[in-house]
Amino acid sequence: MGYSAKQRKVKVNIKGADKLAKDLKAMDAAAASVLMKGAKAGGQIALEDARANCPVDTGALKASLKLSEDKKTAIKATVKVDYDRSIKYGAFIELGARGRPGNPFLRNAVDKNQDRINQSIIKEIAKAMDKSL
Repeated sequence: MGYSAKQRKVKVNIKGADKLAKDLKAMDAAAASVLMKGAKAGGQIALEDARANCPVDTGALKASLKLSEDKKTAIKATVKVDYDRSIKYGAFIELGARGRPGNPFLRNAVDKNQDRINQSIIKEIAKAMDKSL
């Protein structure tokens, strides 16, 4: 069984998405901020889990974990939970190396918290929609 370093994308299905899309369109410029707020709320859950499960030797990898904005449009917002890429061994910890199995603390942070992340995103968007109506 192989392991891919490809980023995991979280997709959320929302009941009443058509009405939500219409309301977000009406919000125009504010929609991107609302979506980013939701993405950050979900990303924070993954970040906390990754920090809790990051293997520690010197602590540099764990200390470098951060959440950052990626892309933001009126219909989509993405964030990244990642480590400082100057720490070269981060990929080997996550993915493994010759004869050493990986310890996918980043991938697992998203996979095992999928429901909590989805709920957090929905909650943030709903909260913003209530304020705007």
